This record gives sequence, structure tokens and C-alpha cells, in this order.
Amino acid sequence: MNARKKNKDDLPEEPVELGQHISKKDSEEYGIDSEASGDLEFFKNIIAAVREPILVLNSDLKCIFANRSFTQTFNIYPSAIHNQSIFSIGNRFLNIPELKGLLNELLSIHKDFNEYEVNLDLIHIGNRAMSLNATDAAQQPGKERLILLSFEDITIRYEAEKQLLESERKYRTLFDSSRDAIMMLAPPEWSFTAGNPATIELFRCKSESDFTSSRPWELSPEYQPDGQISSIKAKSMIESAVKTGSNLFEWTHQKTDGEIFQASVLLSRIELQGHTMLQATVRDITGRKEIEEELRNHRFHLEELVRNRTAELSESEEKYRTLVEHSHDGIYIYAGGGFLFVNNRMCDMTGYTKEELSGMKFWELAHPEDMERIREYELSRERGAEVPSVFQVRVVKKDGLERYIEFSAKGITYHGKYAVLGVGRDITALKLFDEEQSKMDKLESLGILAGGIAHDFNNFLAVIIGNISLARLMVEPGSNIYEILTSSEHAASQASALTRQLLTFSKGGEPVKDLISITTLLQESCNFILSGSNVTAEFDFSEDLRLINADQGQITQVINNIILNANQAMPEGGRIFISAENIDISDNSIIPLKDDSYIKIQIKDEGIGIPEEQLTVIFDPFFSTKQMGTGLGLSTAYSIIHKHNGHILVESGINSGSTFIIYLPSVSEIMEKKQMEFDFLTVAEGRILVMDDKEIVRDTVKAILIRLGYEVECAVNGTEAIDKYSNSMKNGNSFNAVILDLTIPNGMGGAETMKELLLIDPDVRAIVSSGYSTDPVMSNYEEFGFRGVMLKPYSISHIAYVLQEVIDS
Repeated sequence: MNARKKNKDDLPEEPVELGQHISKKDSEEYGIDSEASGDLEFFKNIIAAVREPILVLNSDLKCIFANRSFTQTFNIYPSAIHNQSIFSIGNRFLNIPELKGLLNELLSIHKDFNEYEVNLDLIHIGNRAMSLNATDAAQQPGKERLILLSFEDITIRYEAEKQLLESERKYRTLFDSSRDAIMMLAPPEWSFTAGNPATIELFRCKSESDFTSSRPWELSPEYQPDGQISSIKAKSMIESAVKTGSNLFEWTHQKTDGEIFQASVLLSRIELQGHTMLQATVRDITGRKEIEEELRNHRFHLEELVRNRTAELSESEEKYRTLVEHSHDGIYIYAGGGFLFVNNRMCDMTGYTKEELSGMKFWELAHPEDMERIREYELSRERGAEVPSVFQVRVVKKDGLERYIEFSAKGITYHGKYAVLGVGRDITALKLFDEEQSKMDKLESLGILAGGIAHDFNNFLAVIIGNISLARLMVEPGSNIYEILTSSEHAASQASALTRQLLTFSKGGEPVKDLISITTLLQESCNFILSGSNVTAEFDFSEDLRLINADQGQITQVINNIILNANQAMPEGGRIFISAENIDISDNSIIPLKDDSYIKIQIKDEGIGIPEEQLTVIFDPFFSTKQMGTGLGLSTAYSIIHKHNGHILVESGINSGSTFIIYLPSVSEIMEKKQMEFDFLTVAEGRILVMDDKEIVRDTVKAILIRLGYEVECAVNGTEAIDKYSNSMKNGNSFNAVILDLTIPNGMGGAETMKELLLIDPDVRAIVSSGYSTDPVMSNYEEFGFRGVMLKPYSISHIAYVLQEVIDS
């Protein structure tokens, strides 16, 4: 069925405002009965504000009123329908026999009808599916019968239902092929009933039956990071999901082999063949929250609220008050410098009672920085000037909390006087999401910048440090020049650490581990941070303190962040107590770590402490108590420690200082056994092939290797390196080791070159080298066939040590 096509200019220039006085001329123009009572006029004004298309019919089924939405939706001029039969308006698009029967039945036996669905072919927007609802709006004796007929566009819902069957057919395929672990839980014990292949792989179960023999909390450590018992907290999470429909949260899981990992878990209540079950989606994460998933859930919730509100607005005038009072949006009527009416939601959003709001001005709810703007809106509206109909305000609640509220306001006539009808919606969550998304975008840009800087900057540092190392060998140890060169080499190494910290801050790079002494690291970090401050440090280290296998740059960043926070917590001065000891953690320990040997580090300050309510969120991204803080220092520290298979926690109280406790896996080897006893000045033998696209790097490494006693050949890219290696084998003069730069612009890099070399010589001894530590090849070099790794920049002693280890392997 088609409606009569009209141009946009044919429609009235301005809509009838809600509650506005309606003259006889306006009544004729908009199809309004000017003889209607005051109650009917108020009733019509309410309908005029509703977004759904609405027709009001008399007992002869003639149109006596159409709201603005109806005339715009069906593109019909208001005067063209006034006192016209509903079945003759437009192009007779409503001349439907079944509709006639329903309306006659409503008139005869007062039987309302809802959700009568019909397809209407509208000229200006095409075929649309509509749901029609009709109710007898006026049934009092002696008064004219009024029928309220509303239209709801359900085209999108039809499309969704059409896609539902396809979704169900695809579900099993998606379930089996999903890279996420998906499992089903059934009441009353909420045991696992099914798990997809990704689940079996994630938890390292032998089979699906092996997995379903466990309950959720049996695949978790005894305690969660917040100290709660896993079995109790898991049941609470399940109950919440069953009650609310879904529950998204972070969880510490334990695989069948004992390995602990952090995961995001989405529990969703589903109905299968009349039974309520839970679907759990588990994803291994690296500390960041699934913001996108939360946004989708929030959007779905908002859409559901809108659908519920739209359905309520189609009800009769008798239900109007109930609708307003139970609205999820704040609704108010404001006039004469005070609130004349507010609903319950408006009170919830502001924290004030209805009595308190009745004596307040609207602008008094605003944040001081927004107050003048809102006052100007109010004065302009009173003068009749144009003001925004939709605007955002930071509302300060009675308890002092700030909320972002979006208001929609328009002028109405209320009890014969001018007033403002307003609707307010809390958009705080969306605002916070936008702010966090902006921060994430900045971090992504920072990561791209850091990657480019790291590669080039560390290439130059490799040349500087390498040449300084060579120069030190040419002067007498203990001389002034020797000490200057030693200091310069140390400073250049620290510059490289800054680049690695920038990469870790922006992208959380994978650690490139080496044996390091935590004692030296703690002392150097503390001296560096506290230099020039009025805070002192006291150390207490075990004499037999074991070494750790860690990324020195990343662990230094963690320690620097904690000591810097401690220093800033004591502006008047104080002491920081730093201790480190060996500790063995057993399966019975409450610390969520696997049974192993660890180094326990404690950093305690005498500062103002941390409030108890903040202890659970102190490691969350973007949480900060500092006015100019990014909120990323401790969240980055948390990510680094967990990537090292460690654990970090904090103990604190107001005015009692804070203690950060870090557990890091230790190793039993003694550094002196391998590195301190290694004499790199011993003349070495062998042939080395060096591949690097930077000439200055090749020349420096070549000079170092010649000084160590090696024969050296160089290659610019992978193709040249493969040719030289292949020819050396044919000539019976093979290379003892190969050093490959990981990244070669416009050429074959280290990883690709290594694949080819392994085909030529499966026993090739190769070392990967790069100034970009976040590449997975650097942290998992053995998986790519390399025997060793060297992170640029490197000193002569480090080159000598790694080469000797690789050649002797």
C-alpha cells in the first residue's frame, strides 16, 4: 500500500510544540479539534511529543488528530486527513479489510488490539513492516469515543528474525572452529557439559570428557588475585549471570598441568529446549579489559531500554503517570525558576528528593564550570531567544559525585503558563569510554613511533658502544681515559634501556630475558630516582640471593615506577626500605604462583598510604590519584611482572605507608660461573658471517670480531648472506657462526634468511640481532631455529660471550 507522495516543502514549516496553545487556525491546519476539552488538549500535546506515528480516530473511524511523526513518516499533509476516514487517507494505504474488522470490533466490544503486523508500500521510503496498536482512549459515558492508533516500524526486527535461523545453523560450526574457548554449563551443580576444541587445547585436557569431568572452580587456583576463594567467587559469578543474563569478568585460571593464566570470561544465559544453561567464553588475555565487548553489551542494554520505553509510550493516557514515574530517563517540568515536576529517575540522577528539587534552580545542579552556560540558556529561553534543544551538562549530585547528563528540552504550556519539559539521560559510561578510547589511540600512535625510534636509535648506539668497548681495550685500565670510556659506555647502555621502556609502556613488549642480579638493579634504580631528593633508601639483601632470568629494561621500569611513586608520596622527605630474599612457594601457598623458587622483593615507604577502596583498582589501566597522571605506570608494571610469570601486590593503609611486594622466578645458576669467569680477551678462532643493512654497524661488529680473533665476512641482506654461506660450505671453509639482523628494509630479514639457511645446513649456528625488542622472534628465538640472541646495542664482552656460547653449543 502506498501513501500519497508529497514534497518536503508541502509540510508545515514548524511542528506544533507539546503543550503549546492551539488556535482555531492551527487546529484546522494540523487536524486538531479546537472544541476539545482541556484534558483532551493536554492529551494531544503529550501525543505530539511521542516519536512514534500516532492517529486519533473518533467513533466514525475518522481522523481527528495526527502527530508530527505520522505526517512526516507517511508524507501526508495534516489538513488532508482531518475528518477523513482512516481507510481513505493518502493513497488508501490503510484500506485493509482485516484492519477494518479489528477497529469495528474495538468499537463494538471495547477490545483493544496490539502488534497487528502489516506490510505498507510507502512511495518515499519503500516497503516497510509496521506493527499497529489500538486502544480505546476515552470510554466515559457522555464523552466522545477516541481511538488511539499507533504505528511502529518493525522492519529491522523482521530482518533480525530472518537471520536468526541462519545464525543457529552456523552456531555449531562457529562453536567447533572458534579460536576462543567456548563451553557449556548446566544446573544444578553448574558442571561443564561441553567444550569446543579451543577449550580442550587451552586447558590442556586429554579430551572433551576429561574437560567435562571438572567444575569451573576446579580449573582455577585455590584463591583469586583479590584474595577470594575461587570456588565461592565462581558460584557468585554464575549466580549473577543466571540472574542478569550475562556476566563479563576477569578470572585467574589454572590448566591441568598447573600453569596459571589470566583470562576474560563471558557467562551468557541461554535457553536450550526449554532449559536454562550458561555458555562460557574464555579468552587468554594480557591484562587489558575487553572494552569492546562491554560496549556491545551496553549498547544492547540501551536498545532494550529504548524498545521497552517505546512500547510503554504507546499505552493509553491512563497509564501516562506510571510511565513517567518508571522511566529510565529523568523527566522534569521547569518554570518560574523552579522545578514544578520531577520523576523518580530525575531524583536518582541528582541525589535530591522531589521536595529539595522544587526549591532549586536548574543551573544550581550544574558543575561550576558549566553553570554560567546553563544560566544563559535559561535566560535566553525566557526572552524567547533560540537555545539548543539538546545539550550536555556535568551534574554535581548531592553527594558531590559528577555525572554527565544529556538533556533534551522544549517549551510547553503547563497549567496555562509557559514551562519547559525536559528529559535527561545519564551518559557517564559512554563519556568515560570515549576518553579511554582516546587514550588507547594515543598509546597506539606512541607504539608506532617507539618502534621506528628503537630500531634506528639502537643501531647508532650499537656503533657507539661497540667503538667505546674497542677503545677501552686500547688504554690502560685505571687511567682517566679508561674511566671516562667506561662511564660513557654505561650511559649509552642506559639510553638504550630508555628506548626499551618506551616500547614496553606503549605496547607491552615481550621480555628478552637474560641472567641478571636483582641486587644491582634495585640499587641502581633507587640511586637514579632518589638523586637530589630528600628521601633516603635502606637496603636489606640476602647474602645468597639467587639470580633472575628477566628482561633488565622491563624490570627496571617496574622498580622505577614504584620508587618514583614512593618518592612522590613523601613530599616532606622520608625513607624507603628495600629488601630482597629467596623464597620457595609450594602448592599450599595463597600466592597465585606455581610451585617453584622465587625472589621476593619488598619496597616500603613512609608516605600517606592508599585508601582501602582503591587497593582493588590500583593496577587497573588509567586509574590514577595524580591530577596529571596517566594511570598507566602500575598497570604496565602489573603486565610486565605477569609476563615474567611473577606476581605483584600491594599492602597499604591511610597514614601507614605502602608496601609493594613482587615475586619473580629465580634460577640456581651463579652469574660468576658463566659470565664473570668468561675472559673475552682470550683469542678466539673461527669464521663469522655478519648480516646487517647498516654499513656503520657492519664495520663496528667486524672490527670487534677481528679484535677477538675471528675471521669475518659481511652481507648487506639475506640474499647475499645465503650466497656467501652456501659458497663457504661448497669450498669446505664453512662459517662457525652467523649473526643476522632481524629487520632489513626492502630486503630479506633475519627470520626469512634463517629459514633458507636451515634448508642449506640444519646445523647452522645463528644469532638473531635487533634493536626492536618487541618482535616475538627476539623473545622466542629458539622456535625460529636461532641458537642465541643479541639485543642492540651490545658491548664487546657481550658479543664475545654469546658467540662463544653458540659456537660451543
